[in-house]
Amino acid sequence: MFLENLVNAFDVGIDKTRIGLAQYSGDPRIEWHLNGFSTKDAVIDAVKNLPYKGGNTLTGLALTYVLENSFKPESGARGDVPKIGILITDGKSQDDVIPPAQILRSAGVELFAIGVKNADENELKAIASEPEETHVYNVADFSIMSTIVDGLTRKVCDGVEQQDKDIKRDPSAEETASPPQDLVTSEVTAHSFRVSWTHAPGSVEKYRVVYHPTAADVLEEIVVGGTENSVVLQNLNSLTEYEIAVFAVYRSAASDALRGSEITLALPTVSDLEVYEVTDNSMRARWRDAEGASGYMILYAPLSGETTDERELKVDESVTDVELTGMIPDTEYTVTVYALFGEEASDPVTVQETTMSLRPPRNLRVTEVDHSSVRLNWDAVSRKVKGYRVLYMKTDGVQTSQVDLGPVTNVYLKNLSPLTEYTVAVFALYDAGQSEALSGGFNTKLVPAPFSLMTSQVTSESFQVSWSHPARDVVLYKMAWSPTEGGQEREIMLSGAVNSYVIQDLSPFTQYKVSLSAIYEDEMESNPVVVLENTLGWTTEVPTTFPSTTAFVHLGVINLWVDEETPFSMRVNWEVLDSDVEQYKVTYVSADRTEETVLVSGNRRSVILQPLLSDTRYKITVTPIYADGESAAMSKASIGKTLPLSGPSNLRVSDEWYNRFRISWDGPQFPTLGYRVIYQPISVSGPALETFVGDDVSTLLILNLLSDTEYSVQVIASYSTGSSQPLTGKGKTLLLGVKNLSTYQVLSSSLCAQWQPHRHATVYRVVIESLLNGQKQEVRVGGGASRECFFSLTPNTQYKISVYTLLQDTEGPAVTTMATTAPAPTQPPTAPPTTIPPPTIPPAKEVCKAAKADLAFLVDGSWSIGDDNFQKIIRFLYSTTGALDVIGPEGTQVAIVQFSDDARTEFKLSSYSDKEALLDAVQRITYKGGNTKTGMYLHPQTE
Repeated sequence: MFLENLVNAFDVGIDKTRIGLAQYSGDPRIEWHLNGFSTKDAVIDAVKNLPYKGGNTLTGLALTYVLENSFKPESGARGDVPKIGILITDGKSQDDVIPPAQILRSAGVELFAIGVKNADENELKAIASEPEETHVYNVADFSIMSTIVDGLTRKVCDGVEQQDKDIKRDPSAEETASPPQDLVTSEVTAHSFRVSWTHAPGSVEKYRVVYHPTAADVLEEIVVGGTENSVVLQNLNSLTEYEIAVFAVYRSAASDALRGSEITLALPTVSDLEVYEVTDNSMRARWRDAEGASGYMILYAPLSGETTDERELKVDESVTDVELTGMIPDTEYTVTVYALFGEEASDPVTVQETTMSLRPPRNLRVTEVDHSSVRLNWDAVSRKVKGYRVLYMKTDGVQTSQVDLGPVTNVYLKNLSPLTEYTVAVFALYDAGQSEALSGGFNTKLVPAPFSLMTSQVTSESFQVSWSHPARDVVLYKMAWSPTEGGQEREIMLSGAVNSYVIQDLSPFTQYKVSLSAIYEDEMESNPVVVLENTLGWTTEVPTTFPSTTAFVHLGVINLWVDEETPFSMRVNWEVLDSDVEQYKVTYVSADRTEETVLVSGNRRSVILQPLLSDTRYKITVTPIYADGESAAMSKASIGKTLPLSGPSNLRVSDEWYNRFRISWDGPQFPTLGYRVIYQPISVSGPALETFVGDDVSTLLILNLLSDTEYSVQVIASYSTGSSQPLTGKGKTLLLGVKNLSTYQVLSSSLCAQWQPHRHATVYRVVIESLLNGQKQEVRVGGGASRECFFSLTPNTQYKISVYTLLQDTEGPAVTTMATTAPAPTQPPTAPPTTIPPPTIPPAKEVCKAAKADLAFLVDGSWSIGDDNFQKIIRFLYSTTGALDVIGPEGTQVAIVQFSDDARTEFKLSSYSDKEALLDAVQRITYKGGNTKTGMYLHPQTE
């Protein structure tokens, strides 16, 4: 729209204002030349249909391109009219704009620079003609470009008027811009050569020498004075052809180019550069030496522009194999080798290779999810892993928590928020850095409510409520009670350490509803649990008179509970209202053990009991000891139970093969001595086998198994005090055997077996056994075979055919089929002798009578041919061999090979020496069948 408004401001015509347009990005192109359109409507229509180009911003290249292609007579440029260039850009150029802009201005082109949005104003000023106040425009957005049309138009017209005056005043304006002549190159080296020319006529102000490699579009140029007629082009690539163009620059125009080319000499370079032994942080490079080199320089750097970690290595001329170290994993590197010749270096030889990635952990699994904790498990991937880093955060939060671990494959996360979605990432840590993340997530559960809520010690005015702690991180309990028939509800907050409370000041003969909820550290409150209880009626009590005493009354232990149970320990906690306890005596005993005692300081309220028996109930008593002694009446007792010996979990079977499979499992929460792995075949009889692995092992490849056999697998964790319950599973090896075994061509004394080959077979062992007398025949055939025939069999007898598949030294189970040979044929009565006419032998073709050659037919006998077509092949072979004259060493020898999965020689070159026997043998060839594998048999099969 901006261009359309701008064009509308001018009087366009072939003898008035001519308008051309070039669009540029990485490479400029002419949309239309100055003489492309002769009317304003045509120009506006072309503007409306201008296609968007896209690409990088190379403004300097575009300015040079316009000078060489737009402001030329053949493109519509006129020598006696003002020349205006209007540049529109929205960004900073990726190449240098100053030299090409200066040359364009020197050629008499008045330049206006319009920048939009992200344009660099300093660059615009460097491009535009002076004064910059009237030749530089910079707007904030494309939408407001129309605001500069009027001002730009006035300035362009002012420039046209001024240029027109200058042209009419300058007699040299009429001077023809003629190019220089006689381009000559000389003084050629590997990196430079001299360019010379004959001066152009007239007042030449400058000469522009533009050059670039023939195979590249990156232009370089040198500008010399109008009195110079040669220049040395330096810093060139060796053994490279350069295109050269020399322009004569006059006051208001530039000539056509004088063009030529030259090839620089070459320095010997290294050859056959390759990298090998690639790891995650290194690779080796080797090459073939360069003749005469004094040494080599190797540069290697990541291909990505995000880092400048380029490294340099120099070696003497005897070294052509080096190790490159300190690389970044999973990064593409360029490796460049220069041959050094004193202070000079040859052209570089470069290869690219990517380092191996640091493999991340696999198969993240979430278990033991609670309201404030979870267990994460994953599979290890490499022995190079030094440890793991676990990052986790609330999915809708910003604060990230981190746990760094050793080479273990599980972590127990605690102090989580309940009913919250978490995102987790697990990284493997290597010497070379950190792997990509194994990501996942989980949702914590709602905080648990108290359980086992019950009442006791009911009177007419009170009763006691007791409960079990739902979790260790309860801070408070909120208890509320009210009559079920209606009445005021009362509420109280209790310490998270208590598990009972006596509700008093109740009404007799009344049913009460009591609700209890747990409040946690993050102020989350559980759902309430409810219990109902009825108070008793009034009772008359006889007052009891107690003798007065001044003795101090001890209150003793008032609450006792057990938590943090493990298979070998538990923590005992208690509360006491006395402040003068000197010690606590903690006794604990199981059903079949002697009582044990531990003394605890009076300022403590908990103790860990260990070592204990796993999965065992203990009676625990805590007795306070005062200065005046201990009293059993002040003690408190409770029951605690240790956890069973935890076993492994999540048994997985993978990498199944014909004689092996891999099992993996997740270790238990508590450290073990190791694992017993027991495996035994299920589908066949066989002994149970056992192996033991250490605590740091969580995967095992079980070898030497039977093919196509299902195994039961048990993994048992071993502890110093016993073993866990077994983790059981099943695994099955693959079938090492053929499919679709069947028989065909079952005759009285022979039969053939065929099968679908096994893709990994190396050999087949084929056995046929008579069920009448047990006689056997056995043969071994190659892994590509799919059939075998047996002869000399007994008529009317049942046979078992077994095919065993071998993969290297591993033999699979037999695949069998049954077949019964046909009865022996009835012999016809002896016929009287008759005279049998000799067979008709086809006459030899005239062209073949002098033939003497060894002729071999390679015949496709695969299933795709079919019986009918195979008979056509036989007739073709019959007629072809029948056309021959002399058969045998003195004439033509014939051999025929039939192939499918494997080849079968029907007869050799030396088998027949007369035509009649050869033709008879051709007619007796039987159809083979199988897959088509032509390439395997295109080598001599005959003698």
